[in-house]
This record gives sequence, C-alpha cells and structure tokens, in this order.
Amino acid sequence: MKDSAARHSNDAIISSDLLRQLAYNEKMAELGKISAGVVHELNAPLSVIISASQMILREDGVPEIVQEMIARIRSEAQRLSHLTKGLLNFSSHDETISEVDLNLTVDFILNFLNFEAARRAVIVLKQFDHTLPTIHLDGNLLKQILLNIIMNALQAMEESGGKLLVETAHGEADAICFIIADNGPGIPIETIDRIFDRYFTTKKPGEGTGLGLFVTKSLVESLGGNIEVTSRIGGGTTFAVTLPTGQ
Repeated sequence: MKDSAARHSNDAIISSDLLRQLAYNEKMAELGKISAGVVHELNAPLSVIISASQMILREDGVPEIVQEMIARIRSEAQRLSHLTKGLLNFSSHDETISEVDLNLTVDFILNFLNFEAARRAVIVLKQFDHTLPTIHLDGNLLKQILLNIIMNALQAMEESGGKLLVETAHGEADAICFIIADNGPGIPIETIDRIFDRYFTTKKPGEGTGLGLFVTKSLVESLGGNIEVTSRIGGGTTFAVTLPTGQ
C-alpha cells in the first residue's frame, strides 16, 4: 500500500511539473507571437529616425558636434533596424534555404545575446575566418543551433562570469566549422555522454526542458553536419559543429 501511495504521489508530482512546464512553454509561445508584432512595429519609427538623420547630415552649416551626435543616432538606429529585421526573419516558420554566410550569422546571434552575456559578466571573444565560403542551407536552423549552444554556455557561467570564445574555421574536405568554448565549471565525466539525450538536464527544476541540446544535435544532423563536445571539470566546455559546404 505504501509503495502504491508513493507511486501515486510521484505521478502527481510529475504531472504537476509537466503541467507547469507546458503552461510555461505555451506562455513563451504566445509571448513570441506578440514580440514578433512589436518588432514589426519598431521598424517604422526606426526608418523615420534613419531617414531624418541622413537629411540632417546633408544640411550645410550643421556644427561638428551635432553631426557626430546625429551620426551616432543613425548608426544605432541602423543597428537596431538590422536586428529587428533579422528577428522577424528568425521567427518565421517558413524555410529560408539560401546561401548563408556563417560569420554574419554568428555575429547576428552574438549581437542578439549581447545583453544576456553582459548581465552574466561574460566576455565574448570572436575569431572569424573571413575566407570561408557560403553554405547552402536553412539560415534559421543555423541560428537556432547557435542560439541553443551559446545560451547553454552562458547559463553554465551564470554565477561565475568568464569568457566565451566563438571561432569559425575551415573543416576537413568540403566543410566549415564553428567552435564555441567557455571557461565555465565544465561537465562531469559521468554526465557528458548523456547531454544530447532527450529530456536530460542538469538545470534546476523549471529552468530547462532537457530538449535544447537534443534538438540542437538533431538539427545539426538534419543539415548533414556533426556536433562534438569536450569538457573538463573546472576547465570549461567546448562544442564543435561541422557543416558541409555542398561545394
């Protein structure tokens, strides 16, 4: 009887946790839809700011200090406009198969996560190979892969700060690769073989679904690529993703 009662109690806890997670996922999905509309609305005033700043800079007799301020306003407005357009594209459910520049895609995701890195006191370092060829694939899937791995690294360093290196390079044969390395706490040896398993997570209850890295590996493989991870306790974790160029 006691065992039966314990099982029922555990089932109730699991069901309650699952319900909360499903409710949270639904809330985030709805928030994502609303955010897409907000981002779309931001494009109009940003376009006005950019156009107005360009007109002011063409005027004669504008003091140099004012020109500098206007130029800064235009630059920041253009940066935000580029980010909002990228977010709208990222939120689309449509396939966006095209020639993709890996360096530009990495840069977009890093700009998108700039606040997340700053609030965790993480210094982000970039090392790009600018001789890389473009790759023919769904750019949104590549963004999702990068987003998942980089956010995972930032969350691992949340309490300690640290450094995150993102590197792009040529791979073997007709392939290119990117490496995401952090100097966080590392992954225990008894855990590292399970991090890509469905529903496996080391995060606190309510902070992870255990699907992030599982989905990431599935997406990489769907693109014909490969993902590997190495880690050492106290020595950080490194993810290496290789993708075929199709050339």
